[in-house]
Amino acid sequence: MAIEAECTLRIGRKKHDGTAVLEAESIIFRGDIDVKIPFDTLRSTHVEGDELVGTTEQHDVRFNLGKSIAERWAKLIKVPKELFEKLELGSNANVAVVDIVDPVFVTGLRERAAIVSEGRVAPGTPVIFFGADTRESLRKLLLLRARLPDTGVVWLVVPKGAKAIPEADILHAVREAGMVEMKAVPISRFHVARKCVIPAELQGKPPRRPPIVSLPPPPNADASAEETVEEG
Repeated sequence: MAIEAECTLRIGRKKHDGTAVLEAESIIFRGDIDVKIPFDTLRSTHVEGDELVGTTEQHDVRFNLGKSIAERWAKLIKVPKELFEKLELGSNANVAVVDIVDPVFVTGLRERAAIVSEGRVAPGTPVIFFGADTRESLRKLLLLRARLPDTGVVWLVVPKGAKAIPEADILHAVREAGMVEMKAVPISRFHVARKCVIPAELQGKPPRRPPIVSLPPPPNADASAEETVEEG
């Protein structure tokens, strides 16, 4: 759904009064001139004072929206709402984030979800975003699956392509965790989130005992206690 705001647009030395409209994939200005800027043409987006500044190949465009609106629009441009719809996250979502190093994506999650636990996974958390950039890091998937309810989801965030982690290794790790992959959603130019769930035939059954891997304790646990699970 589009969001509108009265503002002044500055391109170079020229100023124009009118209305800015933030849409799903572009920002539009309507006034004494009409301007449409698709997000994929922006080299960068940031906030300077009260202005939302977008840099294109030709010039900077500056929307004087006020600081709070400019900051919110900048976040929405960097992480469009449609991404979270594809990730099946509503405003009441309860998610945990483990080893995700993309600050823009995590900021978008905070804006979208009701509860975002970073680095800590309480048992029963229904949605977990887990970043794995190496073969070795995939071992944590089994431990995360052990904390997941039967109907929960692990979004396994991995690099695009097979340079860092071969496809066969990813599929093996998902199977070893007693899960199946349902779909994949690109979340940036470099990473894709793969939806992993517990199949119906394995729901209600205890997961295979995970190897020795450490995760931060849940928020209510003693922060000094290190949690490990021995391999069976």
